[in-house]
Amino acid sequence: MAASAAKGERLTALLASRLGDHPNVGEIRGRGLMVGIELVADRASRAPFPRGARVVEGVVGAARREGLLVYSGTGNADGVDGDVILLGPPFVVTDEELVRIVEALAVAIEATVRSAVEAAAR
Repeated sequence: MAASAAKGERLTALLASRLGDHPNVGEIRGRGLMVGIELVADRASRAPFPRGARVVEGVVGAARREGLLVYSGTGNADGVDGDVILLGPPFVVTDEELVRIVEALAVAIEATVRSAVEAAAR
């Protein structure tokens, strides 16, 4: 349990360093190695992306292309809108793997939200 807590703290710190200031990340939260990243259309107001934008599905697909499997959740803001990506790496995850997880997820989020924002602007 202590190893999971320590690795979870490391994962959360890596995520905060890489995505903590991202304009479409509302919150990074979790316990141990179970960590959720809330994706929002507007960080200041924490307004969610509309469900029709399918942002979380885009991140899941982009993450898969980066070699990363993630869990997803929707409807977290109001029962319909509100996207969350969930990480749950195994207890035996190495620090090198945590760094790779965070980088792959950041690439997936950045590519997906850029596309969603561009589509909304059209």
